[in-house]
Amino acid sequence: MKIFFLLKSKKTPSSRIRILDIFPELQKHGIEPEVEFLPSGILRRWLLFRKCRRFDAVVLQKRLLGILELNELRRKSKKLGFDFDDAIYLRNSSPSQNLKDYVSETRTQMFKRTVKACDLVIAANRTLAEKTTEFEPDAQVATIPSPVRIEDLLFKKDCMIKDLPVIGWIGTRVNLQFLEYIAPALRELRKEMEFILRIMSDTEIRISGVRTEFVKWSVETQNCELRNFDIGIMPLSQDPFTEGKSAYKLIQYLAAGVPSVCSPIGMNREFCNGDKYALSAPEPADFCWRILQLIKDRELRERLRAKGRPFVSGRFDIPVVGASYAETLRKLLQAKAPGMRRASRK
Repeated sequence: MKIFFLLKSKKTPSSRIRILDIFPELQKHGIEPEVEFLPSGILRRWLLFRKCRRFDAVVLQKRLLGILELNELRRKSKKLGFDFDDAIYLRNSSPSQNLKDYVSETRTQMFKRTVKACDLVIAANRTLAEKTTEFEPDAQVATIPSPVRIEDLLFKKDCMIKDLPVIGWIGTRVNLQFLEYIAPALRELRKEMEFILRIMSDTEIRISGVRTEFVKWSVETQNCELRNFDIGIMPLSQDPFTEGKSAYKLIQYLAAGVPSVCSPIGMNREFCNGDKYALSAPEPADFCWRILQLIKDRELRERLRAKGRPFVSGRFDIPVVGASYAETLRKLLQAKAPGMRRASRK
């Protein structure tokens, strides 16, 4: 089985997390994957699409194409799949509470065309899968989460808290706004106790009134750095875009044995329902007392630490997800021929 993956860009985290990281597992299951990053310019893309004929199937990852490009890709592909992990049919306007800020007719139409043109859609979570079938009821959809490699994540030896607790956050610059979103809660927490807010990202920011520490993110060091967090946080605003979030940083925290607090939004709900694997902070202000609760209660930290990693291991470890992805690709090859689907302008 030869599968051609067309990835959004080298800078897109999901290109690495969802596709490149699982290549060794796909190979174990009889898949021969090959990858190209989509170039800019329609001519360069059309030249690349010629290569698609040599593969049993093509998987377009997260990129929404114009109608002419999409039709050309469809024409050159024996089978066509689409993989995505964000609410890309919306404009990313978080944390705005004005619903009109998220509406993008262009994005919505491009997404609908893509789904209609594909034989199979691979969504990162239930919300995205349901949205896909809402737009295109006849779409064939599989739900495959974004994975972590458990063996690479060093597990915390214990839940002892340092004299100066480290509250940790990991993510890209586009999500730094969520730290600003809960900044009042962090400042309130500082009135109760001193702590360090350690931010591991590609861009440095400072939260006014909070002692912050910046750690430059790298794929080589992130797993070691995560273990140094005493508590992990994943704040989100309640809005249409965040409903499509895939809880990836929360999965990383749990795999590393880091007790965590998160907003119960999108896929996060699966982890914090009943505070089972992480503590829930429904409102931004709740981050203050929930973090304080974790800091004061060692038994609670130990419980979350002990339960989180096995849960992640059973559902999100790369061997598990890789096997599921390989099986899904086999289903793509077996998908009923779409009669040379073409993207319509509607």
